[in-house]
Amino acid sequence: MTKTSPPSTAPETGRSPEAIARYYDAALARHGDTAQGAGWPNEADRVTRFEVMAGVAKGDFRGASLCDVACGTGAFLTHLAATGRAPARYLGTDISQAAIAEARAKHAGSKHAGSEDAGADHPETAFLVRDLLAAPDPALPGMFDYIVLNGLFTVRAEVGEAAMWDFMTATLTRLWPFARRGVAFNVMSAVVDWRRDDLFHVPMDDLARFLFTLAGRHVVLRADYGLYEYTAYAFRDPVAAR
Repeated sequence: MTKTSPPSTAPETGRSPEAIARYYDAALARHGDTAQGAGWPNEADRVTRFEVMAGVAKGDFRGASLCDVACGTGAFLTHLAATGRAPARYLGTDISQAAIAEARAKHAGSKHAGSEDAGADHPETAFLVRDLLAAPDPALPGMFDYIVLNGLFTVRAEVGEAAMWDFMTATLTRLWPFARRGVAFNVMSAVVDWRRDDLFHVPMDDLARFLFTLAGRHVVLRADYGLYEYTAYAFRDPVAAR
């Protein structure tokens, strides 16, 4: 089986914001491989987010390929493996060298461990240090059934709102051609009691308008899981969106 890569879609934004990388590196250094070390308040909420992210594949990635962008220490893969739903092929990418080093060490002995060549035709796990906006084409080593981005667009740290919007849309635009079935990501809700200046609150209408340019009307916005955020699913196939 030969895997093909999509055409070049590199945006002109150049690089991901360094302020976001510093934020997550500082959290990991302070709290270690925990929910707080990934920028989340507690483990229970992180598990909720994992389950919602898995919803893009109707809760089960078995038999599918998954690219976990901004994967941190690979906690999402750990959760999927612990619940018997790990993908057949997995690639985790992150801009943080420290997080990827932790992920490689943690998963080195797992049954999914493999080389860093994520294009091989057998079940494997790989972790790459990669800024997807700065990476040369192709941005990813092959196609994936699903791409998830958990938390990459929830914190903007010192990044301005307009620049954060550009970062989000440029990243999703570059990743979309690599997704065979769908993409999932989360942002902070704009319907909240109060806002934190370092978080990225996105009105649903604005996000839907952008996603329609990528996926047509095959978009689901999910805000039913009790957190002050929502998750977007964008699908290739209208049937998958149901």
